[in-house]
Amino acid sequence: MFSKTDRTGSGNAIPSIIGTSMKVAGDLESEGSVQIEGTIHGDMRCAEVTVGRDAHVQGHIYADVANIHGSVNGEIRATKAVLSSTARVVGNIIHEELSVESGAHVEGQMMRRDAEQARLNLVVSETS
Repeated sequence: MFSKTDRTGSGNAIPSIIGTSMKVAGDLESEGSVQIEGTIHGDMRCAEVTVGRDAHVQGHIYADVANIHGSVNGEIRATKAVLSSTARVVGNIIHEELSVESGAHVEGQMMRRDAEQARLNLVVSETS
């Protein structure tokens, strides 16, 4: 069956799952993986998030890895962002690595994290 090592540690941890019949209002934080199949109204901070095909997120996502198959209305900040052909994102995507499949719908800007930092430095230096 399951050993203690299967339930602890980020490498082999079982993901937290928000099922299709669940609606969550509020922010979510996890040091591990989160799989969303239902609806979230709030911001998410986690190591890895997967937004399922029929899932809806209304809020910002902050993650190391963001796998988007469903709907996100808010900003995504991720080291690695992957948008499948069924993804629908309304909001900016700030990333270091980005993959977008044909058919994905994005309304917003896509910026590399280092490009965003350069823009912030420019704004700061103009005011000095």
